[in-house]
Amino acid sequence: MFKRIVATACVGLTVAYISTSFANSADKDIDIQKVSKDEYRILVFDHCQKMLEKPLNSEQVSSFLALEEQSELMRKLEKPIHAVSRQMSKLGREVEAISRKAFIEDDKTLTIDKTHLAEQKLLSKQLEALADAHKDDFNTLERQGKNVESAAKRFESTIKPLIADVENAHIQILEPGEVEKPCDPHIKQI
Repeated sequence: MFKRIVATACVGLTVAYISTSFANSADKDIDIQKVSKDEYRILVFDHCQKMLEKPLNSEQVSSFLALEEQSELMRKLEKPIHAVSRQMSKLGREVEAISRKAFIEDDKTLTIDKTHLAEQKLLSKQLEALADAHKDDFNTLERQGKNVESAAKRFESTIKPLIADVENAHIQILEPGEVEKPCDPHIKQI
């Protein structure tokens, strides 16, 4: 199975899609069922007080696993893009530095250093070529982002009925045999 950090990030993404206009309720019902640790389950905390623990049904498990699968594919596609992004950032900083050298301005004059200007154009062409060479990678990443979003919305729709009345929800999805993690009050709540 994927690392729990991945699932936490995926759930974080899903929670971001959940409507923030939860019903206000002074008396919140706590719905903690006797749940087998050998099944997928959802834990919902409100201000770090466990409000709900229930097993996930087959549709919820299926949509959760689909979200994890799409997220893992996204991470794989991002790896080579990180290196390209670093190269592009480096070239961009070099272009900026050369540009500052190419155009020197004081109170009365503007001096253009054609040598630096030529360097700037060369670096700009390298930057453009790098972007063009990886255009398909960026497009693939964008399409995969839409797949992740779609999977997150599907998962959200399956768990939303369980958590719709809980404000400041902190959600954990636990795999079979996984131990509950302590609620962190410093995690930004929605």
